[in-house]
Amino acid sequence: MILPIFMFMLFLVLELGNIAYHTIIAHHAAYEMARVGGMVGVTRPGAPTDKGRIESKLKEQSALMFAGRQDKITFKVSLDRTSMDPQSTAHPNEDVIVEVYYPVRLVFPGTSFIFADPPKRLGRRELRATVRMPVERPLLN
Repeated sequence: MILPIFMFMLFLVLELGNIAYHTIIAHHAAYEMARVGGMVGVTRPGAPTDKGRIESKLKEQSALMFAGRQDKITFKVSLDRTSMDPQSTAHPNEDVIVEVYYPVRLVFPGTSFIFADPPKRLGRRELRATVRMPVERPLLN
């Protein structure tokens, strides 16, 4: 009678560790993608932020980070204007916001009833990581 309860509790703890591991991976990937997006968004002084360039570079980065799983892992990029530069009015301050959607397959038996997203019978949980990073703007040529 005690063994099934003990095993279920053990599987819950192990599954929580599995989810925590994948959460760290998703957040680290979102941070790296936001860092890359912040560096490649502007190509010359005074130019506007090129969202298409950011998205294409992040697709390349995603293919390197998630080789073999890139069809399941998705991301969304948005730009948020935070303020205008007080020293140069031609330079708006912007942040690139990267949201990574990372599906995790639950591996231990019975834990999908507690940790899985609906429908629970599939045994999957989708993690979402969001990171903001300022867009780097060159001031001089």
